[in-house]
This record gives sequence, C-alpha cells and structure tokens, in this order.
Amino acid sequence: MSFIHERRTRNSRLLSRNTIINLLRFFWVVLVIWCEFGVFFYSLSNCKWPDRELKEAGSTQKPTRVLLISDPQLPNPRRSGISWLGYDASSTRYLRKGWSVVTRLHPHAVVWLGDVLASGRYVTSEDEYKNYVDEFKGIFTTDKSVPNYFVPGNRDVGLGESSAFSKNARKYFTEYFGPVNQEIDLAGHRLIFIDAPGLVDEDYRRHGMGKQYETWRPAVGGPIEFIASVTIKASSSPIILFSHIPLSRPASTSCGPLREKGSIRASAGHGYQNMLGKETTRFVLHMLRPAMVFSGDNRDYCDVTHHLPATDANVLAKTSVREVTVKSFSPSRHIRRPGFQLLSLIPPDSAVSPHGSTFADAACLLPDTFRIFNSIYLPALVLTAVVLLYLDISPDRHHRRFSTLSPISATRSRPGSPPPGPESAIWTNWSPRRSSGPTSPAGALSPSVTVRSAKEIFTFRALSSAPGSPHDSPLLSPIPLFHAGHEDEMNPAHYPSQHHSDHVWPSGEDVHETPSFLPSPNARRSERKWQSWSWSFVFGGRRRRITIVLPIWEDMKKFCASDNSDSMSRSKRRGMLWRLGVDSVSVALPSVVTWALIGWLFF
Repeated sequence: MSFIHERRTRNSRLLSRNTIINLLRFFWVVLVIWCEFGVFFYSLSNCKWPDRELKEAGSTQKPTRVLLISDPQLPNPRRSGISWLGYDASSTRYLRKGWSVVTRLHPHAVVWLGDVLASGRYVTSEDEYKNYVDEFKGIFTTDKSVPNYFVPGNRDVGLGESSAFSKNARKYFTEYFGPVNQEIDLAGHRLIFIDAPGLVDEDYRRHGMGKQYETWRPAVGGPIEFIASVTIKASSSPIILFSHIPLSRPASTSCGPLREKGSIRASAGHGYQNMLGKETTRFVLHMLRPAMVFSGDNRDYCDVTHHLPATDANVLAKTSVREVTVKSFSPSRHIRRPGFQLLSLIPPDSAVSPHGSTFADAACLLPDTFRIFNSIYLPALVLTAVVLLYLDISPDRHHRRFSTLSPISATRSRPGSPPPGPESAIWTNWSPRRSSGPTSPAGALSPSVTVRSAKEIFTFRALSSAPGSPHDSPLLSPIPLFHAGHEDEMNPAHYPSQHHSDHVWPSGEDVHETPSFLPSPNARRSERKWQSWSWSFVFGGRRRRITIVLPIWEDMKKFCASDNSDSMSRSKRRGMLWRLGVDSVSVALPSVVTWALIGWLFF
C-alpha cells in the first residue's frame, strides 16, 4: 500500500497546477523565440547565391554578389505615430529582423529599387527628412565597404501633380540617397538606374503635346536625356536596367509560378502608375537594349520576357530580354510572403563561351506573418485559454475515492496480533484536497488503543476489484471497525469527530446490522452534471488516462448570472476571474520579456 501511495503522490505532482502553468510558460517562450526570430533564419535555409549556375557555365572567377531590395517603405515615425501595437510598428520590426538576417548573406553591393521611404514625398522640412533618413540608415545598416545604390520610387519623389507632395522631394532624395539617374560599372556590366516616376511625368507632357520620342526635346537633366546619353557611349558591356516601375506588357501575360496571385495590369491613380506606357517601354528597350531588367513597385514577384525591337545594325543581337519584378521587402496586404532578389555577376571576358550568360539571379522569400498568426499564435492562444479555464473554473476532480464495501465474513483476529497500519485503500495519510481538520492516522496506533473483544472485529473486502484480479482476493487490507462502546478508548487525535458515526455495532458474533458506506465512484460520476472526455494510451509500459471535464451550458449560465442575494457566489466568481487573470499574466510575462530582450540584443 505504501507503493500505491507513493505512485499516486508522484502522478499528482506531475499533473499539479504549478507544473501545468510552468509548462505553459516554457511553451510560450519557445514559441515566441521561434515565430519571432527563428523563422527568419530558417527562411534563408533555401536562399543561396546563384554562383553555381555561373560555375556550371565554365566560369572560374569568383562572382560579384549584388543584393536587390524593393519597396522597404519605412514608415515615418513623426507622421505615422509608431506605437508598439500599431501596424507601422509591426512593419518596422519586421524590416529590422528581416534585414538583420539578410545581411548575413554578405553581399558585395546593394541596390534599392525604389519606395525606400513610405512617405518621403510628403516631407517638406529638411530637418524632418534628415531624421527620416537617419531612421532608415539606423535600421538598414551595412558595412562601409559595401556600396548602396538607390532608384527613386513614386513614394520617394512623387508622381504627378499634387499639392500634398513636397516640391523639394526630388532634391532631398538626391542629397541623401544619390542621383535619380545614374550609371555604374560593376563586374564588367553597365548598371543603369533610371528615374521611372520622372519618366512617367515627362511622358505625360510629351503625349499632351502630341509629339513622338524622335521629335521630342528632352527636359534638361531628365530621364529621357539620360537614356539618350547612355546610348551614345560605345561599349560592348552588357547593360542591366533598374527601374522602379515595371515595363509595359499585355494584361494576360503570366508572371510565373513564384507569383502569389494575378498578374500586373495597367492602372494609374493619384501618385502612382503600375506600368510604363507602351511607347515609353518601346523607347527604353530600343535605346538601351538591356540584357536584363529589374523592377519593383508591384509588391509581388513577376518574371516576364519582352521582345526587343528589330535593328539593322546587328543582325545577331538579342531579340528578347527578361524582366524580373522583385518582391516587396516589407509586409503588405497584397502578398503573404515578402522577399528579395540575389544577383551574381562575372566579367564577360571570363566567360568560356562568348554567348554564355555572365549573370544569374535567384528569388528568396521571408516569413509569412499572417500565416504565423493564424496557424500558430491563434491556436496556441485558444489552447492556453482552454487549459487555464479548465484549471480555474472546472470543478475539483481530486476527491477522496472510496470503494463500495460489503461485509464478507466476520472473523476473529488472533489475540496477540498487532492492529493494522494506517496505509490502506480507504484511509491514507495523503489527500490532494486540503481539509480544515485532521485526517486519518499518520502513524502506528497509540498503545492506549485496545481491543477488548477480538470477536467484535469485522473484516471487509471490496465487492469489485480491478479487472483481471480474482474476486475472492482482498483488494483492500482488513480494517478493524470498533464498537461505539469502546470509543472512549480511542485516541481523539487519530480519529477525529467528523469520522465518527452514530451507528452502534452490536456485540454479537453472528448477529449484526448491515453497515452503511459512502457511494461508489461510479455512482458519483452518474450524478455529475459535467461533460467529460477521456483518452487512454500506453506510456512507459503502463496504461494512462487523460480526462477533460467541461461544464454544461446551463451551469455556465448560472455561473455567469449575477445574483445580488448570494454574496458567496459573487465572491467565488470574482476569485475565479482573478485567478484566471493572474494565471494569464504569469504565463504571458516570461514570453514577453524574452521577446523584448532578444529583440533589443540582436535586432
């Protein structure tokens, strides 16, 4: 019986309230570490530089690695009023964590494909713009040896005429990020960055005057003049074009399998335009004849092929060019998973074949925040709430269990036999429920307790035993039951008054009344008004059972109903709600502290 007591004690401690609360705390700490930080590192497990494609082409030279970032759209702290629970704050934290992970790829150069600042076109004060840029550089930090090249977007410098746009937006962008139109040489390639919003504005003016590009007089310092100047330069180096706004294409053009939904369709509105015009696209492709085009603005990924206009100058020239619209780096309602692009370059003279590719690109994805919330956080929150409600509102299941006893025989004990110990299936020195008074004897009986007549001792056994055990085997150890006449000889400290009964046992050996006992556990379960679900399984070579008890709807309505006349019910209800609130805070606090600490230390 001591073994049974120890096993029950150990099992009770494993399923105790404190153990469950600690398990919930540990569960949420691990969940927050993984969902807030671990998934960003895991997302890069399949993100590799496309150097292997160039090596398979026969190149032995180490490629130059260029990181392409589109539409980070950093919110303005002064205008958006960033708070810890706002969307802008969530977007900023996502940008910070995403960039911290991306920089571990160690690029040689970074190209930003526009919409660097979410509200740069609205900033009218240079001091505010400077603080805005400082916020951007504080998040997107790079090594001083890594150059950064910026392409202007419609959110950076504006598009079209509007009184809300700053007249100095383009000036501020040029001062803090560099020229809006520029050309650089990198790894034997000519990288051309054009001012796509300015090109759209100039195209509207040209179209309004009814002129063609051949007869149009370009604006001084404008994108059309810049494109013409690039064409004049005689160079055999491949051209890679970077534009914030994608080139024109038919509405039915597929964007490839990496796009989440739909395709890019022509549309325009206040301060934006989805694609360049048809004539503008034809002009750019005819003048530059790029080997590759990268664009942004659309938020989603798109991979299309454009046909280059025919030329008589070079019959062997390429007749098509591939354009990749890079995914947005910041989270958006238009896409589930943000992303970025990797570009590897090798000098054309290092290629084995003169017609071999000298560049390769690969798309990479960042974690899906909406899926993390819907598929991980929300179910975990519901599960935690159910567990806490079960702990704080469900009825106490830890009752002292009794078996249905029936006298089997009235036997005489031996005159000198010691009294049975207190370790039995009925009385035990352990109970999970606290009681206000003393319980069963904790040790051996006092010598003062004597039995005057051995024939007055009855031995009882359980009517039903565990399945598989013989019916005549004693499940319960024999327990002496004393007559009321000998009650004065019992130690009150061992046998409290609440255990005494008014039932009087006769002194006859063969004549006695049928004793009354507590109802069996099955009878108690049958009267229970609570729904329960049980699952049995084998663990550690032993069969285990888990039971979940939930209140029925009528009892819940009674619990939630306010009864001003029953002060005890109100105080009990307030106590349950208080325990539920305290448990919720105690479970959430470690994970919140972990989230803040890791974010502050590493991001």
